[in-house]
Parts: sequence; structure tokens; C-alpha cells
Amino acid sequence: MCVRILTVFCVLLFLAGCVSQPMAEAEKTNEASQMVEERPVELNVDQKDLAVYRYNNRLYVIGDEAMKASFVAHKHLPYTKTTLGGGPQGETVIYDVKKKDSAYTEGLMERFNEIAWMLESNDIYTAWKYKGRIFVIGDAKMNEKFSTHKHLPYTKTLLGAGPHGETVIFQVDKKNPELASNLEKAYLK
Repeated sequence: MCVRILTVFCVLLFLAGCVSQPMAEAEKTNEASQMVEERPVELNVDQKDLAVYRYNNRLYVIGDEAMKASFVAHKHLPYTKTTLGGGPQGETVIYDVKKKDSAYTEGLMERFNEIAWMLESNDIYTAWKYKGRIFVIGDAKMNEKFSTHKHLPYTKTLLGAGPHGETVIFQVDKKNPELASNLEKAYLK
């Protein structure tokens, strides 16, 4: 009887040792990934009263100068509102909140959604994410106009065709009828 108990105890002790080894490797990997992004990186956005920082695979949206300095120094916002998957690549977006000014955060969210994010650019098309939709443009002149005015005059729309279920809007050119289908084939391949 004692031999059985001793055998079971040794087996359990051995298994506990085996289980702890992968955890040690996971902790090393986690420490390495945290070392890569030690400080918040400010993204270049075309908004005057808004700063967007990338930190720990999340986007932080801040409108107050004092809070920007505090966030860069301490990597923390005291009060936040979080939108899961609200970033251009599906990142979590964390908005600064002022307890006494409810309109402040709503304004940050509106201005953040007004940013047109370039997702991808190659020889065939440029893809932008704007207001939760993906715009695929195949003409350099129209691409320049879109980056300024955020509007396409003629489009073909596919609901839910984006990588995260977004609506995808393709440029249509009356002078080049094949453009929309070529953009659709290239983007959705």
C-alpha cells in the first residue's frame, strides 16, 4: 500500500515539474514581447486636438496636453472608455475620459472615427479604413482626392466583405469599366 502511494506521489510530482516548464517558457516569451514596446509611440494623425498612441497593441486616444504628458511618462490613463476592435486593424481603442466633462470623450471618439487610415498600398490599389468601412481605390489621382476629401463619386459596395466583416467600397471609373472588378479580385483574393 505504501509503495502505491509513494508511486502515485512520485508520478504527480513528476507531472507537476513537466507542467511548470512550458509556463517558464511562456513567461520568457511574454517578457520579450513587453520589452519590444516599452514606451507609447505617437501615431501621425491629421487632428489638431487629438493624439493617438500605440502601446501594447492598443490605441490610446487623448485630447488633453497634460494627460498626453502623463500617459507618456506613466503609460496609464486614470479613467478610460474602451472599444474592442475599434482600431483600423481591429485593435482595442482606449479613450481618455474626464469625469466632469462627458462630451469630451464623445468628441474624442467622433474625431478618431474621422481619421482615414491607410491599410495597404501596392501597385494595384490602396485600401483605406474610414468610418468603419474599407475603401479600395485603384487610381492615383482619385486616391489623392480621397485622402483629402474622403469621398468617392462612383462606387461598388460589398457588405461584410472585409476581413473583420466591414463593408468594402470599391472605386468605379466610368471610363474604365473593368476597374471595379479588377480591384475586387485583387483585394478579395
